[in-house]
Amino acid sequence: MDKWLNSHWFARAIALMLAIMMWMVVNLEMDSTPSTEANRPLLIDDIALHVKYDSERYYVVKQPKTVKVALESNNPFYRHNFLPSDSYEVYVDLRDKGAGTHKVPVQYKGWEDAKVGIIPNVVEVTLEEKKTVEREVTVEMLGQVAPGYTAGEPLVKPFRALVRVPESQADRVAAVKASVDVEGATSPIKTTVPLKVVDKSGNVLQAAEVIPLTVEVSVPVTSPYVKVPIKLNLTNEMPDGYSLASVDMNVEEVTVYGPKEVIDALKTSTYPGPEIDLSSITSDRLLELKIPVLENIVNVEPEYLKVSLKVVPSTTKRLGKIPIRISGLSENMQARVLSPDGREMSTIDFDTVGAPEVLQQVGPEDVQVVADVSSMPAGVYEVTLNYIFNQPDYVKVAKTAPKKVTVEITNKRS
Repeated sequence: MDKWLNSHWFARAIALMLAIMMWMVVNLEMDSTPSTEANRPLLIDDIALHVKYDSERYYVVKQPKTVKVALESNNPFYRHNFLPSDSYEVYVDLRDKGAGTHKVPVQYKGWEDAKVGIIPNVVEVTLEEKKTVEREVTVEMLGQVAPGYTAGEPLVKPFRALVRVPESQADRVAAVKASVDVEGATSPIKTTVPLKVVDKSGNVLQAAEVIPLTVEVSVPVTSPYVKVPIKLNLTNEMPDGYSLASVDMNVEEVTVYGPKEVIDALKTSTYPGPEIDLSSITSDRLLELKIPVLENIVNVEPEYLKVSLKVVPSTTKRLGKIPIRISGLSENMQARVLSPDGREMSTIDFDTVGAPEVLQQVGPEDVQVVADVSSMPAGVYEVTLNYIFNQPDYVKVAKTAPKKVTVEITNKRS
């Protein structure tokens, strides 16, 4: 038995038997069908009614959407309603009609070998002349940009549109809208969107035609920003014999864009500007430098900075009795500065180097001399001196200025 079931000849025989049985059932059913049933009309509901008219000039504002069709035929395809929708058409022809309401006969094509009845066989169709109005395109922004960001005024291209509607609806055209989704946006948006025509209540006018169908919309989206002073990064010392008389920039502050937490941190500081290496500059310079965009910063405006350097021959100026300040000393310690012969000293004399017009403005109050003894226990140390000027990029100490001093640190007496 298993061999029979697995045999392809057995399967073919079974299929042939089933086909013969189905043929017999169908033919017996057809032979037993009374002739009166074959001639009974077939009633088909909801056949779409097409309207042929001058669509360039008119709108159809009223018409029956569907009709009923009765078919009488010996064709079994008709009897069982095996009718492809593209094999027939039910229509009314108003191509020679103008605006107004017209009673017209319902016509058809297809069904050549059948008796056809259409219910109703005459219908009313109203044509209305098209009217064109012009409206400015307005942008409807949907959603909210990311927290801290701001959406600017959108730009539309083209910014006006033509709307064609039935004459009776012309006064209902309130606006032509382009909807743009800005939800969560952190950068400018540029997109193409379809237009829709709405009435005063915001309802879309379905019968309206709009030209063009789409527009280009650009929405500027700006991040949080802050305006802060810009500080040049002047590196290295100028060659011997030359000094900066002035450094002028075309802007004193920049606008910095970025995430809110980054911008908040910048509000009380300066923005680091471009670097200028002074080591080879011996004459006036006019530089145009790109302002760096730091990590986590979205943008900096302006993009470039113009810097004018005025260079002159150096001169020297003697500053005397400048106090030596001790920094970083522990509370339970005390310190004193010793001269080479072991005596205590509290001030120092030294020469400064710079442009003549700059040095004229420098006095003892414009410089600090600091010896840093941070983390030093009791003892005697050679400590490097730091010379701090109010104008550090314009003035420097002469090479003859003391570089170190001797500092004695002792415990305070109880």
